[in-house]
Amino acid sequence: MSLKEKLRAAKAQMALQLPAQVSHVFAASLQGLIDKQLADKALTVNDKAPLAVLKDSDGQAVDLRQLLDAGPLVLVFYRGLWCPFCNLALNAYQQIAGDLAERGATLVAVSAQTPEYSLKTREALGIKYLLLSDHENQLARQYGIVFTLEDELAQVYRSLGADLQDFNGSSALTLPMASAFVITQDGLISHAFINVDYSERVEPLALLDAVSSHSGA
Repeated sequence: MSLKEKLRAAKAQMALQLPAQVSHVFAASLQGLIDKQLADKALTVNDKAPLAVLKDSDGQAVDLRQLLDAGPLVLVFYRGLWCPFCNLALNAYQQIAGDLAERGATLVAVSAQTPEYSLKTREALGIKYLLLSDHENQLARQYGIVFTLEDELAQVYRSLGADLQDFNGSSALTLPMASAFVITQDGLISHAFINVDYSERVEPLALLDAVSSHSGA
C-alpha cells in the first residue's frame, strides 16, 4: 500500500468520524489557502536554501549546514504528533532513511513542536532519523510555507486534543504546509515538493528519485 493510498484511507475514515461542522471548517480553511496561492510563494528549485541551527529531540543543537557537509539534505516539514497524516508520512520516510543514507543523503524532519514532543514522536512512531524543533516555524517561514490558523480552526484543533500552544511551546498559531526539499551540497534546492493540502504528502520514492537524479546513484 503506497503512502498516497494510506493517506486517502485515513482521510476517508476521518470524514466518517468527524462532525459535519468540523469537516466544514477544515474544508473552508483549505480552500482559503488554495485561493491565496500560498504554494506559489514558496521557495523552489535553484533557490538558495535557508539553513539554521535547530534542537533535536534531546534538546541538543544540530547545525543543518554541518549536515550538508556530509552530502545532500532531505528536509521534510511536518505539523506534529497530533496530525495522523504526518505520522503516516514520517513512518513511510523511515522506510527509505537507509536508502537515502546509502546515496549519501541525510533525512531530517522539522516541526514547530518542542524537543519534548519531538521525542514523544520518535518514541511513538519508532523514528530513527533526526526530528528537529523549529521554534515558531522560523525556518519554515524562510521557505515561504507558513500560514496562520484562523481562530475557528485553532479552536477545532483544541477540541480534538491538538492544542498547538502546548505542542509548540508558543502562543503563535502557525503551521507549515506539507513540504519537502532536497538540498544539494552547494546549498541550492534541487527538488521542492509543496502541497497546501495537509492530507497529501510527497511519496518516499519521489524523494529517493530526487536524490538519485542528483547523485547519479
